[in-house]
Amino acid sequence: MEDKKNQDILVYTDFTEVGEKSVLWASFLARKFKRNLQIIHVINENSLIYFSKDDTYDEAKEALAALCEDISSTHGIKCKYIVEEGCTCTIINSNAERIDAFFVVLGTHGKNDPQFLSGSSAIKIIRKARIPYFVVQKNSPVPDSKKRFVLPMNFKKEAKQKVGWTTYFALNLKLEIDLFYYENPQDNLKKNIHFTNTFFNNYSFKYEHKPQPKKYKSIEKLAVDYADEIDAFCICLLISSKENLVTKIFGFPETSIITNSAGIPVLCVNPKKDLYIPCI
Repeated sequence: MEDKKNQDILVYTDFTEVGEKSVLWASFLARKFKRNLQIIHVINENSLIYFSKDDTYDEAKEALAALCEDISSTHGIKCKYIVEEGCTCTIINSNAERIDAFFVVLGTHGKNDPQFLSGSSAIKIIRKARIPYFVVQKNSPVPDSKKRFVLPMNFKKEAKQKVGWTTYFALNLKLEIDLFYYENPQDNLKKNIHFTNTFFNNYSFKYEHKPQPKKYKSIEKLAVDYADEIDAFCICLLISSKENLVTKIFGFPETSIITNSAGIPVLCVNPKKDLYIPCI
């Protein structure tokens, strides 16, 4: 079943290798999900690496227009572009809301890149969004749906919000799912697992339980290790809903997940009350 409103996928490019990988993944997902694509570039000091100082805006528009034409002719995807100057953190989310994007594909340059969009900066953008972000890196693999989707589960009530998006990906990409959690779960985790089983059983895709012995790592970090071992399609991550003293000092733990050394793509879901769950 398709959504009643066919929302576009928004992808950010900074014209680096990371930006190219983001567009590659976004084009793949748009084709598989039968959605249109919108590419955004935010003009900042890094734009001067690729465009002249006097004609940055026009040259960026020309580059994006050529990129959209190439995507349309190669993949048969309707493609538009957006160019704005200002703060990347603000502009991506504001345009996502303006066009009512389905989700955003974003590339990150590492945990604390001093020049381009870092993992820590990406998390700040993602936390302010209503919709999910699909995060890739330069070393993320070429898209291939003949892989498995890793869904780490924890005891948080909000973890159920990942299930709808995981199902949407599994159905449209024909992915098999690994439900990943620590063995001997306590009550709240048991409830989340039961909810997920019940939800998944309504649909015709395969999934397996992967209970793990308790370790010092969070289940999300352990899921990244596992995803690397099996060369997974991606993992799904629930973003922290609240900021506290620890996150202010050390940053959000999700940063290390989205900048994982293996380059495993991460679908980031925010625990929002008004979170849009796709029509499956």
